[in-house]
Amino acid sequence: MKRTLGVVIFVFALLGTIRGVTAAAKPFFLKNGDRICFYGDSITEQRFYTTDVELYVRTRFPKLHVRFVNSGVGGDRVSGGWAGPINLRLRRDVYAFKPNVVTIMLGMNDGGYQAFNPRLFSTYCKGYEHIINALKRHLPGVRIVLIAPSPFDDVTSPPRFPGGYNAVLIRYGQFVKSLAAKYHLGYVNFNKPLVKVLQQAEKINPQLAQHIIPQRVHPAANGQLVMAEALLKAWNAPAIVTAVDINVRAKSVLQSVNTTVSALGEAKGTVSWIQKDKALPLPIMDLHENWPQFPPILAPVGPPFGAFSRSLWKPPTPNWKYTNPVTAMVVKLCGFYRNLDSETLRVKGLAASRYTLKINGHRVGVFSKQQLAAGINLARYDTPMMTQAWQVLDQLWREAQTRFYIWRFIQLPLDKNKDRFGVHGWWSFAGLPMGTSKRQTETAHSLIELLYKNLFNVEAARAYVRAVPIPRKFLLMPSGG
Repeated sequence: MKRTLGVVIFVFALLGTIRGVTAAAKPFFLKNGDRICFYGDSITEQRFYTTDVELYVRTRFPKLHVRFVNSGVGGDRVSGGWAGPINLRLRRDVYAFKPNVVTIMLGMNDGGYQAFNPRLFSTYCKGYEHIINALKRHLPGVRIVLIAPSPFDDVTSPPRFPGGYNAVLIRYGQFVKSLAAKYHLGYVNFNKPLVKVLQQAEKINPQLAQHIIPQRVHPAANGQLVMAEALLKAWNAPAIVTAVDINVRAKSVLQSVNTTVSALGEAKGTVSWIQKDKALPLPIMDLHENWPQFPPILAPVGPPFGAFSRSLWKPPTPNWKYTNPVTAMVVKLCGFYRNLDSETLRVKGLAASRYTLKINGHRVGVFSKQQLAAGINLARYDTPMMTQAWQVLDQLWREAQTRFYIWRFIQLPLDKNKDRFGVHGWWSFAGLPMGTSKRQTETAHSLIELLYKNLFNVEAARAYVRAVPIPRKFLLMPSGG
């Protein structure tokens, strides 16, 4: 009997291992040459989860050439919004970029911020299905990923009515899931993991928990990190940046995942080696900074040629002496390092009790030999690799702002269905010579095409260059004290 039970346990363990290996072996969802469009309302327009996803792809797969565009507009519903009705929105803000991957997150505004309303729900159902059919008709072969609406915070503040608004959004999300099944589309739930983090944070520190979704609707950058993690995990994103395991006593490299280790040596107690990584760690936006809940909307400061660049908001530089307590709590609760940002270094067989780690001459920290033997995650530290990754984030953020500037202050004013300035008004504002409306419109559209071409070709090329890892020299030097 004992032998039989042992065999059963062994078989189940083996099956579990096989399933784990199979899951790990699944290819990443995005492919070389993909063009991804994020479509949604103001939560998408905040650009946090979308930038996290793009940054992950750029830093984890530096050789994977894909293109991203954010087409989120505040207040949007399945029927469209202030930027135009849905068919115009799709034609101008989605089809024009010829994406073959489109993510959709809508619902926060559709429910009306009230108790469940069958009429609003019916409009949502019909409108959502219209969007799917329109995308499939205009973009043959497009891979569509439906996203359940992110939560309304009924956790850290009492619901405004019995059941609360998030219960309404969950019901909307269940419909989205059924649509994904009906049309064989991708599906990701942003609501459930973020609510779980809110509930856990509320138990740990109710005051800090309120800052994850300030004012209950729009998640801060740390809350959207949870959303980005959910999307990336659904896309089979690997957790490992690099994994290095060295045995100094045996003078051997036991493991080197996603990197190459060479020139391993020891002299006078100092261990050194060269590491050529294939990926960079992922910077967490506001872990060592305080990012605003809403990125500033670039206001025109003159003609759109050159002058607007001075109004670009450069992403904050991380202050490694400061840790944002809200973000630190969120990162811990969602297991972000374990799930998506593991840059492990293990060094065994060391003689001294403590060592100073330097990378390319930059002091990373002092660690005990026990810590090094157990393994440290370099993604948690100020390293030259992280500095390079922040430069990639800086470039991507500039791209996103430039996209919004072209879109909001040049392209939308030319849309007669939602005209802020009118063609003549925009032309005069830009300080350009007047002419016929037809000539102005044609020239303006040519300008838009030229600006987008520069944005996606030139600016994207800069991001790729910045994301290519370079060889780094590692030093472990015995440290007193």
